[in-house]
Amino acid sequence: MSLLHPALLFGLGLAVIPILLHLLLRAKPKRLIFPALRLIQQNRRQNVRRLQLRHLWLLLLRILVILLIVVALTRPSLPAANYSLVWYEWLALALTVGFGVGGYLGVLAVWRRKPWPRHLLLTRRTMLRGGIGATVALLLLLAVGRPYARRVSAEIKDPAPIIADNVPAAAVYLFDTSPGMSYRQGNQNRLQAAQQIGRDHLGRFPSGSKVAVASSHETSSPAFSLDLQAARSRIDAQEIKIGAVTLNERLRTALMAHEDDRRRVTAEQTAIPEEKRQDRFLREIYLFTDLTRTAWRGEVSSLLRDELERLKSVSLYLIDVGEPAPTNVGITSVRLSRETIPAGSSVRVDVVLSTVGSIKPEQTIEFFLGGQDGKLVERGQQTVSVESGVERSLSFDVPPFVGRYQQGEIRISGSDPLAIDDIGYFTVQTLPRLKLLIVAENRSVAHYWQSVIDTIAAAKIADFQSEFQPADQLRDADFKSFDVVCLINVASPDEVTWTRLHDYVEGGGGLGVFLGANNSAGILKLRGNLIDAVAYNSDKAQRVLPARLIASLPLLPPQTMDVRNAGHPFLGRLEELGALTEIGAIETYRFWKVEAQESGVVVARFGGPQGFPALIERRFGRGRVMMMTTAVDRVENAEWNDFVGTPWYFIFADQLSQYLSQQASLRCNLLAGDEVALPVARDPKLRRVIVRMPDFKQRTHDIPADSKQLLLRDLSAVGSYRVDSADVDFDDHTGFSLNLPSAESDLRRLDKRELDTLLGEGRYTLNRDPGSLQRSVNSGRMGQEMYSALVALLVIIFATEQFTATWFYRTDE
Repeated sequence: MSLLHPALLFGLGLAVIPILLHLLLRAKPKRLIFPALRLIQQNRRQNVRRLQLRHLWLLLLRILVILLIVVALTRPSLPAANYSLVWYEWLALALTVGFGVGGYLGVLAVWRRKPWPRHLLLTRRTMLRGGIGATVALLLLLAVGRPYARRVSAEIKDPAPIIADNVPAAAVYLFDTSPGMSYRQGNQNRLQAAQQIGRDHLGRFPSGSKVAVASSHETSSPAFSLDLQAARSRIDAQEIKIGAVTLNERLRTALMAHEDDRRRVTAEQTAIPEEKRQDRFLREIYLFTDLTRTAWRGEVSSLLRDELERLKSVSLYLIDVGEPAPTNVGITSVRLSRETIPAGSSVRVDVVLSTVGSIKPEQTIEFFLGGQDGKLVERGQQTVSVESGVERSLSFDVPPFVGRYQQGEIRISGSDPLAIDDIGYFTVQTLPRLKLLIVAENRSVAHYWQSVIDTIAAAKIADFQSEFQPADQLRDADFKSFDVVCLINVASPDEVTWTRLHDYVEGGGGLGVFLGANNSAGILKLRGNLIDAVAYNSDKAQRVLPARLIASLPLLPPQTMDVRNAGHPFLGRLEELGALTEIGAIETYRFWKVEAQESGVVVARFGGPQGFPALIERRFGRGRVMMMTTAVDRVENAEWNDFVGTPWYFIFADQLSQYLSQQASLRCNLLAGDEVALPVARDPKLRRVIVRMPDFKQRTHDIPADSKQLLLRDLSAVGSYRVDSADVDFDDHTGFSLNLPSAESDLRRLDKRELDTLLGEGRYTLNRDPGSLQRSVNSGRMGQEMYSALVALLVIIFATEQFTATWFYRTDE
């Protein structure tokens, strides 16, 4: 226990005053002349006994009043623990007191039936009160006091340090700057409320303290500064950011910053032996957050809890500025049926709304498109019925447009406390025609693949231009003028061809290799539709291909492809289009057994216990290669699968061509914080662009001479972006949109159990206002102050003393 004013303990000597008064003011016997002297003497003895007991009680109460006054004025504090009674201690207290009161009333009722003189009854009643009181006190000591003391002692792991209130502190102010902190309550959002509490508390630090200010979107370690005015400026500069680091990691970073700073402080004490060096600062972390779950890492991890347990000298204070019962209607998903389309095509925009709390049952959703002057024009609206906690979907159509790209917005009419998710953004792009070179031994082998590509182009699903070239002319082909090269059952490319294909892929080209013909080894070469595995396994070929060929084999029984690796971007796109399950159900009868290289990634396998590779990808340079180990053609008497001719064959050919090209598979609708990759105009070569952001800022980017893509990182503002050529003589424009991640609209809060799991039970304090924060800080620095408890006990004892002084001395009638 520590005392704020220990000198006042000398006041305990005042406890002798009631004793002196008790001795000096004792009642003196008076001589009375009365004939019935024996009766008077008997009454006198009974009264003296009764008065002695009453005087003793009153003396003890008065001594206790003075002692409590003195101890309360010293402002004692105890180590942090749960000093209130728990449920079983309250139960023991109630049973003991009930036993005492019941016993007293029961015995008194029995005595009153006896024919005793009144003075004898009064005397025995007084003695009964004393006996019952002493028994109850002893029982309370055994049944309540002893278990209470043992429990509290177990909770106090370390004695409270004797700390003066002017010891400097080293504190980390950590602000949650995730989008949920923009929730408005009253006239300020949650981040502004946190900043206000932080500024107010900053002035309460003792002289010599140092503060580091950090936020959840930063990754660097917080730096301590003795300049509290600079810390105030850092607090004022905090702003909402998207793509923040989880609070779990930021708290661990703050703990490591304290550990490093403590190591530096103790290392400066060179004149003191190392084992006697002490930290000169109190260590504290203040986390200002709305306690939404999305700001924390979802999976359960003990790393943070273990670090907090290890660094017990660092106090953690959570300042909850969140809304316990939030209300919100937000746009959590904006998806386009296609993000890149041929000129003159239309596209569908699918929108998902999420709701929470008390909301209006009907919401109006407005649809805006950019006009010729760049300004948004409303093109329609829908009124939808919504229900709290239930998602609602709706769609809008983007009509054909003129130009390179079209941008638009989906808006929720009206307003709610969380405005950041009330608008969804989208961009649709038209791209230059995608050129495909299809190579086979003869045109009949390439017929199905090329006809599908041409059908897709004619239907304006994608803007493809295909060209067939016989395999015997492959050596002289101009690969660089094509976006994708498809080799379908090409028998035996020579080493010069493989070298040129390697340079083509390394420069950013896409190569598709399809194996749908038997091995030419030991078989009479007919119709030129046989594959020479030796040519594919040469050193030059293996610099390009993702796998070595072993043999073409039948699949007995027929197998389907296992395409459950939806994490791969190609399969993920098929899943979005609803084709993945159907493709995975198509049976294959024959395949090429291959051995994947270390650099090759198996995208899909055939079913069965051996799991032979069906799709294998390899990336090198800026391009990619995809090998398929079964056929995409249908030559007479050589059926390999049931795939060719199905509707899913069309989708597969379309998406694989776009995936290999990397241009037509452009993602122009992403989430804030994602990396953006945009194709670069090839003729003439684009060298520098200006990125115009939705917050009216802009920055210039240089494009490397050998790059086919413009890569943009660290974009956190939601909205539609424009990318224009920085060269006035080069007219090139494009755009993209970034939306808020859907998780940021999830306003569910962590409860006490989840916080205990994350941080450890009893390892933190939770506060909702500056007053409770200051009380928690005082308790953490000085121990748990007992002043209020002592004053309450003083009032009870003083009231008991007054009651005793008046009621015990009333005239017994």
